[in-house]
Amino acid sequence: MVDVQAIDRAAGGFIRHRFVRALCASWAVLAVFLILALSVGGTVHTVQQPGQQAWAAPVALPFLVALFLAPVVLGVALAGALIELVHRRLVALAVLIVAALALAFSAAAALTGPMALFRAIPSSNSVPPAVFGGAMIALGVFGALISYECLRQAWWQLTVDADAFRAARGWRPSPWRLFTTFRRHLGLPSFIAQIGRGRIGLTLLYFAVAVLNVGLVAMLLLPLFMMSGERDGAPNPMALPSIVALAILLGLNVLGAGALFARLADGRATKIYQGVREWDGRPPVVFLRTFDQDDERVKAAIRDPFAKWPAGVGRPRTLDEILLEHASPYGPVIAIGDPRDPTPPLGAARVFVPGEGNGWRDVVSGLVGASKAVVMCPNDTEGVKWELDLIAQAQGRVQAIFLANPELPRERTAALFAALAPAGTAPEIGADAFPIAAFADPKRGWRVLTAKRLGLESYTAALNTALQALFGAGGTPIVRPKRDPRGPSQIGNA
Repeated sequence: MVDVQAIDRAAGGFIRHRFVRALCASWAVLAVFLILALSVGGTVHTVQQPGQQAWAAPVALPFLVALFLAPVVLGVALAGALIELVHRRLVALAVLIVAALALAFSAAAALTGPMALFRAIPSSNSVPPAVFGGAMIALGVFGALISYECLRQAWWQLTVDADAFRAARGWRPSPWRLFTTFRRHLGLPSFIAQIGRGRIGLTLLYFAVAVLNVGLVAMLLLPLFMMSGERDGAPNPMALPSIVALAILLGLNVLGAGALFARLADGRATKIYQGVREWDGRPPVVFLRTFDQDDERVKAAIRDPFAKWPAGVGRPRTLDEILLEHASPYGPVIAIGDPRDPTPPLGAARVFVPGEGNGWRDVVSGLVGASKAVVMCPNDTEGVKWELDLIAQAQGRVQAIFLANPELPRERTAALFAALAPAGTAPEIGADAFPIAAFADPKRGWRVLTAKRLGLESYTAALNTALQALFGAGGTPIVRPKRDPRGPSQIGNA
């Protein structure tokens, strides 16, 4: 008997779940920046007082930043930890209520804008009615779009079952790993928690992406800053700089600066992760594929462009990147490198086999034998057929997850999955469904996961479903590798 399961419900919430995460991260980053601005502003103001020495500013500033910033970091981390302990449906209900109120406020703002344009309501003396009205209209439209995405995500989280929710959400660390929780609530990738060296510099690069996503809340705060343009009859000195700063962040994000910083961060992560076996001694997750797939990117299937607007939320990703993000909590992700291209992409750490011939087979045999899991994209090439035979000969000792090759048509993938299934248990897949993953579940037998559309969402949900069914949702703690006289490059190859 084959268990055929559709994962469309899990895949359907993936992008909007990432959107809400990016929105929450924007508020957290904004809070950090406000504290930094207050610290710098307070130091400058103090130094400008009569009798104060200018040399005191560089000395006092680090202490003030640490004094004000530490509670924010701790507060965000603790708040995130507490939220993780609350049932997902209660969190969804809270998001639903907040989003509904925000939608009502956005509608009111959109109605206030035309009234201000026609001078039907009073405005601040320092803000012309046309400017104030235009800002309120923009707030109404932008706020309504954000509220709509949050409402859709909250309703999905409220109605979807626990397995589908975890498949879209992916791995989460223990809530009391406060620094990891803080990084995640700033919108940083989860795989940073699996990096043993260079984590601080990598965190700063991905933090730059989170900073640019603050443009998400720029439009929401614009009327607030405009209305605070005067204070006690005098111009508010922070209003104009705040408006300009938020507008710059919004513009940079629209122009693609977020994507640029994301590529820089990805490049740095790629370089660091190549040494993963120097600090991670867990059995590896081995990625078997044809070299031609290294540059094949899977696009998001969702047709809502606004949901994909935050930097990094909906950009196309390779299967390598998806594996790094979601499989690295279970073990170091490793693959054989393409000898034609010595520059590895973001994803699995590459093992390059010197020379020509069949020497790579010995390396693959060693990796598979020492692996925690093998993730494979099967096709009809001779090398892949040999790898399939190698997995079959392991007779259940190897946990294998088969993912649909994005380059193959539906019929060919269905035939491959049917050939992989136990004898006499060919899966029955509907004509409107694409087989996307197959694996042997210890509790439910052979399982085939299907989706109506192949995309970033469905591949992510399928991989997480398989990993969580095989190894649970908690991941495996990193352990330091044992010293090996052959060097770190040989660990796991024996």
